[in-house]
Amino acid sequence: MTETECRPFQRFHADLVDTAFSPHRHDTYTFALTTRGVQDFDYRGATRRSRPGAVVVLHPDELHDGRPGAEGGFGYTGLTVLPETLARYRPGRSLPFLASGVSRDRALISAIRSALALDEQASGLELDSALIDLALALDAVSDAPASVSPVTRAVVDAACALIRDKLEDGISLAELETVTGQDRWQLCRDFRTLRGTSPARYLTQRRLDVVRQGLIRRQPLAELADAAGFADQAHMSRQFKAAYGISPGRYARTIVQDRAA
Repeated sequence: MTETECRPFQRFHADLVDTAFSPHRHDTYTFALTTRGVQDFDYRGATRRSRPGAVVVLHPDELHDGRPGAEGGFGYTGLTVLPETLARYRPGRSLPFLASGVSRDRALISAIRSALALDEQASGLELDSALIDLALALDAVSDAPASVSPVTRAVVDAACALIRDKLEDGISLAELETVTGQDRWQLCRDFRTLRGTSPARYLTQRRLDVVRQGLIRRQPLAELADAAGFADQAHMSRQFKAAYGISPGRYARTIVQDRAA
């Protein structure tokens, strides 16, 4: 498995024979084009199946797993995109949602392939254009998103910025209430509408971003747990597997990331 990161999204490739991912969830959109074999996964109460020519589309914070659906395993290539990245190109709307988890829509697949084909030195214009095409294609195959006020978006953006600033020490809902001026119930509701997850899980995922970057540098797991703000290595490992379906050690052994990203 290899993964290369190209802001503002991450690209990856995998060729798996007998690897299975345990049930997990993350706070990104995942778009995975099946390149060979059969990919089976459980998603939203049903077993889904993707074959070559189809794309798996996973919504943030939706529980799923993954396994070969036929002898010989499967391969896929794709990208992950944070909800806030898509939101920049879809002002005033909530997150798009594709309930089936698998699509053969030509426009969506074309947009994903274009993003995957971008050079690592792609310009800002090229990145923006690719993400706009992806957002438009995703909207076209998804449920109609609800409208969201600029004030709501600004409050959630402010909460996200504060959470990212407090990764090591953490932050409480009371602190978020004070800074944003929004009560915790409404804040959590708006957060899920625009980020697809809760403030607590957003904090955990940003901490795990620190861990993944540390794995590139082959930093000791105990050191990474401390740097990212986890209680200890065991706590970090549990959270990591819950987010990615494999342990940090296995991730480090099987995934190669672009150090320059």
